[in-house]
Amino acid sequence: MYYCVSFFFAISALSSSLLSQNLGEITIYNTNNSELTYNQINTIEFDSENRLWIGTENGLSIFEYQNNNWANFDSTSTPWCYLPTNTITALEWAEGLSMMFVGTTNGIIDYWDPGAPITDESPGPGSWCPAFGASCYPNNSIINCLFYNNGVWAGSSDGLCVQYLGPEGDWLLQNTETGFFSNNITSITKNLNNDIVAIGTMNGGLVTYDNEFNIYYSSNSNILDNTVFDVAFDQNNNIIITTPQAGLGVLTENGSWVWFNSINSTLPTNSLKKIIVDNNNNLWITTLENGLIHYKDNMFYNYTIENSNLPDNKINCLTFGPNNCLWLGTDTAGLVKIDTPIMSNGENMGIYTKVFPSTFNTKINIDVLEAASVEIYNQYGLLVDKQILSAGNNCLNTSNYKSGAYFIITQYNNKRSVNKAVKPISARF
Repeated sequence: MYYCVSFFFAISALSSSLLSQNLGEITIYNTNNSELTYNQINTIEFDSENRLWIGTENGLSIFEYQNNNWANFDSTSTPWCYLPTNTITALEWAEGLSMMFVGTTNGIIDYWDPGAPITDESPGPGSWCPAFGASCYPNNSIINCLFYNNGVWAGSSDGLCVQYLGPEGDWLLQNTETGFFSNNITSITKNLNNDIVAIGTMNGGLVTYDNEFNIYYSSNSNILDNTVFDVAFDQNNNIIITTPQAGLGVLTENGSWVWFNSINSTLPTNSLKKIIVDNNNNLWITTLENGLIHYKDNMFYNYTIENSNLPDNKINCLTFGPNNCLWLGTDTAGLVKIDTPIMSNGENMGIYTKVFPSTFNTKINIDVLEAASVEIYNQYGLLVDKQILSAGNNCLNTSNYKSGAYFIITQYNNKRSVNKAVKPISARF
C-alpha cells in the first residue's frame, strides 16, 4: 500500500483536467521596449544581488530589474568578458564562490563578483576568466548545462566533466568510453534532501549519481524515452523527467516508474522541455510548442498564447526570482515576468463523471449523464480496459485488475474527464 500512497501524493494532479486560466500580471521585456540584447533566450539565472543574467542566442544581458538597469556583453563590443561566441547556452551561480559560470557553444567562462555594480562600459572590479576547466576536453565544446555542487558539473555535447571527483582533485570525465550511453548531456540537478544528483541525456537515458553512476535506459528499466530534456526532484524524493516523445516520467523513491502522456492523462502534449518544482511541491513545465503547464491544487493548467497573456508558446527556460515571481525565457518574444498568477478554472468543461469507490476491490462504478466511452490505464500507462458506457450508472468488473493505481478516462465527443482510483494490495480476488 505504501507505493500507492506515495505515488498519489506526489503526482495525483497529473490525472486532473487541463483547463485554461489567466496568468495574472505579467511584464514582457523585449528588444522593442527594453535594452535586452536579443529576443531568443536560452537560459536565465539570478545571482546573490538579485540581478538576472540572461543568456541569449546573440549575447549576454544582465538585468537589475529593481532600477531597470541593463548591461549587455558580446564578443565584439565588450572583449574583456572573454566570450568566445555570442551564443550563451547555460548559466550557474555558485553562491559559495560568488561566481557566475557562463556556458557557450565554445566552452565556459566565469565571472568573479566582488559585489560591485556590473557595467558594460568597462571591465570594472569584477574578474572575467576565459576557458574555465579546459583541461577536461568536453568543457571546450557546446555547453548544454552547468551545476555547482562543491565543484562544477559541466554537461556538454561531448560528455560530462565533474570538478574535484577525478584523481587528486582533477576533473572526472564521463562519456560513452566510461559507460554512458550518450555523450550529449542535457541537464543536471541535485536532491537537497539526500545529495543524489540526476543527469539527463540526449538518447542516453537518465543517469543518477550517489557515490557511483547508475543509468536508467530502455534496455534495463521502464523508462519510455531515452532522451531526457530536464530533471527535477520533488519534496518526496521522486525524480521527475521531461521527454520529447513520452511525456512526463516519474521515478519514485522506491525505484518504480510512472508515466503520463497525452493518451493516458490530460497532458496537452508529449513534447515537454523544462521543469521546476515550487515551494508548494507544484510543477511548472514548459513545452516545445504548447506553452506553459502548471500543477496546483490537484489541477493542471495550460497557458498558451491562445488562452492567456503569454507572448510565445515556445519557452526555453524558467526560474523563480525574488518575491516568488516566475521568470520565463521565450524563443522569439523575449523575457516574461509573472508577478502573481491568478488561479482561475477558466472554461467549464461541462462534464459530469462520478467514479466510486476510490479504493476498489472487485468492481468499480462509473456514473455518467450521457453515453460515453471509457479507457482505464494502470500506473505504468498501459491500457487494461476499454468499454462503451450508457447514460447512468455503469458497473465494471475489476476482479482481474492487479493491485495498484488506475486512471479512468471518460470521453464525451471532443471532451474528456479523468478520475483516479486504487486497488490496494490487500484486495482479494
